[in-house]
Amino acid sequence: MGTKWTEEQELAINTRKCNLLVAAAAGSGKTAVLVERIIKMITEGENPVDIDKLLVVTFTNAAASEMRERIGDAISKALEKDPSSEVLQRQLALLNRASITTMHSFCLEVIKNNFHLIDLDPGFRIGDQTECELIKQDILADLFEDMYAKDDECFKDLVESYGGSKSDDNLNSIILKFYNFIMSGPWPEAWLNDKVEEFNINSIEELEGKKWIEVLKESIILDLNNAYSMLTQARDIAEMGGGLEPYLVNIYPEIIQVEELRIALNEGIVKFYNKLMGASFGRLKSVRKASVDDERALEKTKSLRDESKKIIENLRDNVFETSLEEAVLGMKKMYPLMKCLSGLVIEFSNRYRDKKREKDILDFNDLEHLCLEILIDKDEEGNIKPSQVALEFKDKFEEVLVDEYQDSNTIQETIVGMVSRRDVENPNVFMVGDVKQSIYKFRQANPELFLEKYINYREFEDSNRKIMLYKNFRSREEIINGVNYIFKTLMSNTVGELEYDEKEALNLGASYGELNEENVEKEYIDEIENLKVAGDIELNILNKAGNKDYSDDDELGEEEEDLDSIQLEARIIGKKINELMNPEDGSHYMVFDKDLGKYRKIKYKDIVILLRATKNWSETFVDELGTYGIPVYADTGTGYFQTIEIRTILALLHIIDNPMQDIYILSALRSPIFSFTSEEFADLRLLNRDKYFFEIIKEVVDGTYDESISKDLKGKCKYFLDYLNKWREKAAYMPIDEFIWFLYSDTSYYGYVGTMPNGVQRQANLRILFQRAKQYESTSFKGLFNFINFINKLKKSSGDMGSAKILGENENVVRIMSIHKSKGLEFPVVILGGTGKQFNKMDLREDILLHETLGIGTNCIDVKKRIKYDTLQKHAIKKKCELEVLSEEMRILYVAFTRAKEKLIITGAVSDLEKSCENWCKSSASSEDNRINPVNVLKGKSYLDWIGMALTKHKDGDAIRNIGNGDITLNLDDKSNWSFKSFDRSELLETNNNKKEKNNIDIFESNNWIESKKDIKEVIEIRNRLGFKYKYIESCNTPSNISVTELKRAHQEEEFMQESYNIIDNESNEENKKEKIKRKPRFMEERQEEFSAAKKGTITHFVMQHIDLDKVTYIDEIREEVLKMVKKELLTEEEGKVVNVFKIQKFFKSDLGKRMLSSYKSGKKVYRELPFITEIPSSIIEKNLDPKIYGEEKVRLQGIIDAFFEEEDGYVLLDYKTDYVKEGEEEDFINKYKIQINLYKDTLNKILGEEVKETYLYSFYLEKELKI
Repeated sequence: MGTKWTEEQELAINTRKCNLLVAAAAGSGKTAVLVERIIKMITEGENPVDIDKLLVVTFTNAAASEMRERIGDAISKALEKDPSSEVLQRQLALLNRASITTMHSFCLEVIKNNFHLIDLDPGFRIGDQTECELIKQDILADLFEDMYAKDDECFKDLVESYGGSKSDDNLNSIILKFYNFIMSGPWPEAWLNDKVEEFNINSIEELEGKKWIEVLKESIILDLNNAYSMLTQARDIAEMGGGLEPYLVNIYPEIIQVEELRIALNEGIVKFYNKLMGASFGRLKSVRKASVDDERALEKTKSLRDESKKIIENLRDNVFETSLEEAVLGMKKMYPLMKCLSGLVIEFSNRYRDKKREKDILDFNDLEHLCLEILIDKDEEGNIKPSQVALEFKDKFEEVLVDEYQDSNTIQETIVGMVSRRDVENPNVFMVGDVKQSIYKFRQANPELFLEKYINYREFEDSNRKIMLYKNFRSREEIINGVNYIFKTLMSNTVGELEYDEKEALNLGASYGELNEENVEKEYIDEIENLKVAGDIELNILNKAGNKDYSDDDELGEEEEDLDSIQLEARIIGKKINELMNPEDGSHYMVFDKDLGKYRKIKYKDIVILLRATKNWSETFVDELGTYGIPVYADTGTGYFQTIEIRTILALLHIIDNPMQDIYILSALRSPIFSFTSEEFADLRLLNRDKYFFEIIKEVVDGTYDESISKDLKGKCKYFLDYLNKWREKAAYMPIDEFIWFLYSDTSYYGYVGTMPNGVQRQANLRILFQRAKQYESTSFKGLFNFINFINKLKKSSGDMGSAKILGENENVVRIMSIHKSKGLEFPVVILGGTGKQFNKMDLREDILLHETLGIGTNCIDVKKRIKYDTLQKHAIKKKCELEVLSEEMRILYVAFTRAKEKLIITGAVSDLEKSCENWCKSSASSEDNRINPVNVLKGKSYLDWIGMALTKHKDGDAIRNIGNGDITLNLDDKSNWSFKSFDRSELLETNNNKKEKNNIDIFESNNWIESKKDIKEVIEIRNRLGFKYKYIESCNTPSNISVTELKRAHQEEEFMQESYNIIDNESNEENKKEKIKRKPRFMEERQEEFSAAKKGTITHFVMQHIDLDKVTYIDEIREEVLKMVKKELLTEEEGKVVNVFKIQKFFKSDLGKRMLSSYKSGKKVYRELPFITEIPSSIIEKNLDPKIYGEEKVRLQGIIDAFFEEEDGYVLLDYKTDYVKEGEEEDFINKYKIQINLYKDTLNKILGEEVKETYLYSFYLEKELKI
């Protein structure tokens, strides 16, 4: 029996002779429809189309292979029924010639067949990505060298404006950003020139009609509508009486004022600006709480009015921070710089193109651009027209079918237009996709191409037609209802770029059937009543503020971080997985297996954990879930270069290339290949403190130190040197891939790692390195030195690579993957984790923003005055880019939800659950219908914010409404079911401790194993041995290594204990008691912030260590330095936000800060964050040790000195503190850290060989220095 198609699917399969857009929602069977359409075209009708007359464009090579395989299987099955069919035999024979391919592969084929038309050497190859990156860096270096030699003033201004303080790396990055961006369009140079010319503006009137002005106006109208809505809500509440009538005196004219602003905006930006500058909100009339009937109504009215006031003030003070005249002058001022920058980009592009031609290589951008060059001609007036090659394709292809059309970009759209008859008679383009799943904006995918056709194509017979496939054959009704509820509530034209209404909603198409004796595995037939399926969609929230144990020492967190929330969220997921696999009530959770046609017990492989990004998350999840006994696998995309086997081989390669590298030579010698010990390293270093280890080893082998070292060590050195010389000789002539495999064999290291834990994985990692070397050999770079650079560049550009994949599809493990990688897949159980992670908007903070339609958004920079501010154009582009970022995030969330077949579990973390619920309720309450106002959706900072907002309106959202005190109109008609649970930090810590205790089984708990006297004697002997007492047991309590912070804390604890005894002895002294209890009771402490005081201290210390001392005078300079650290991923975006740039500036304006800067600028030594190791007598730590026995015992002390600097008459030591300090308690504060500072001073005296003249604490809280 064949597939039973729906009416809409039948239409999508059979509709011909038109451009057809098929909007296929998640799980609607679009691939099956596409294959069936192709099968019918090539096998049915009077004149079947030969399959090589079709162009089928897929998004990935894997999709192309699957498509070809499906078509081949369908033809083969048809041949089994009709073996004599010549049509089927012909199609099967032509299948290998069929153009079922990615766009890049199609372009490559066009270029290979027409290379002569573009003067291209037919022997070209596709360049390795890293090879191309190395070429780019070389070209940039040459380009900048040439520009500096020209001594061009405009170039100097450009460098001053966008270059870094110590290098041109920032400007290099901007040039590459421009280049990569323009190459995603069909006419890169023309686009760049056109957009630069928009800066050449002379009057305010020229602003009107600019595309970016229209976008700015759209953004403003959103704000004005929101302000108007809130004011009318405030008016409605006040008009109900209850003592709020005085507020109407303000609210009535303010409503009129906002309406006048909306009218002015419709008349033009100039009129709006003039009206905005005159807008004002008077002081709100005073209304006493005692005089109103409903205090909550009073607060809500005030809040709504104040929020609308803030919107108008933000437009006036931030968006229009300069006048329109100044905005025009600012753009005109930037015109020469943008002209210079575009010239550099075009020159770079030309040089890069020439270098690739010289090396006979192409990159992926070239494939599309050269293909387009072949497909187009220009007429006499310069207009674009199809070339002869393009016309031949138009005649050849009966139909062009594009899969995943929502992910096409502009240049791909242009190519499709050139090879198809889309814009002429007999249109023949079939496009299928789902704009709600367009999630590749970072690859320049343009969902607007889909949306434009979706809006304009007709749902009836026409040359441009659309068909909707919204029946979902993947998910249970519980999932369908949940997806529809969330996205009807949240997704709109503003956020998501599509209104999610009944027309867009998913319709149930899957049939799972009720659980009964006929459709369940045999072993569970007798337990029908004890089986579970599906269930509510679950929302599990980690409340990071809940029952948190606070540290007594704010500085403690700088060395001992609190348990990370990622770990705690992983524990929630671990609990949930174990509940599914082994429910505590003895029931069994079942999933439906299509292959069996029955329900079976859930397996680990049925579960997937989806994350927005796996970096820094998946590793922690793997570790934590492992402690729950859960088999788990994560394709992290990272960690490859950190594996011990890869680090060892790379260390060997480094010293073979250049043995004068101590770190690499020690790594190689310490490895099992040579097995040197730490003691032997120490012996070698003591022979000569100044030379490289390689030089010392050579001298050892030459006999220079025969009297000072053992024969064994000399033998090891000779063994190493012999091998190193042999390898260096072979590396000079062997191809690098062959040489690496020779190393594996010659050292037996490949076999050795196979015997290590996880040996199969380790060997696979080594094979990956060999394959990488083989790829390198095919590039234009040769030799070991260049290979090492190649690998270093690979690490720098990619950050890292994932370890080799050795896991089969049927392995019974829980998988962790990113939402992007899950696209196109489906899983019985989806756990969506990390939903509390904030959206990444770092790209919006860059100096220059680029937009395909709106052009270039840059700051206005005045080099002489050292100021910069956003141009009006940048405000518009920034707002548009932000909307697109959040729309893409909405679509990514949709993809995540729609991967689930039977069960969806959501987890996330919030800093303070009560505050979050209040915010969600507030956003929901200001929305007048079942949807959340798009303006409030835009305020969401994470997926969890969005989900939380939506659930405040749901019938199952009582818990959120109760916590957030929300008075909200509910959507009672919705059929979805949700359950909510919150977890406190202490609850998860306790769970983990209990889990660990359960695993620590006492093996001597039972005595049943003693069977004879002989056994008893053996037991006694074992117990005597185990009961041995060490003679010097007192010293065992003394650590061999201690940090300054630990030592300081130990002394403080000792003092505290002594003070406690004094309190006990003098209970009547109430004043004494008050002085000793310096902390508030926990119930009085403030709510836990996202970053503890200790964490903020760590961040501040990090910034003080890395900040450029040339850029600490102005707030903007300090803020820019912090942003650079965030861009370089030295700080996370969230960490960057908590840096108090004003307090850092205060330090550098203090006397102590000025002295440090003076030393720096005069060329004297300034050290920051200096780590040290020294020795101190053990008696300092353990005062009870007998000095006669332990007098010579030393303990290693380690620490980090925050800063010290040199002056004419000596050195000054200082230590930064971020603790809370009460005014007037400076002396206590100094005493708290005196031991620590004195230890630093003594250590520094030893290092410098002279006395430190002054020591200081600097309190960021008090903003002053404290001399010790």
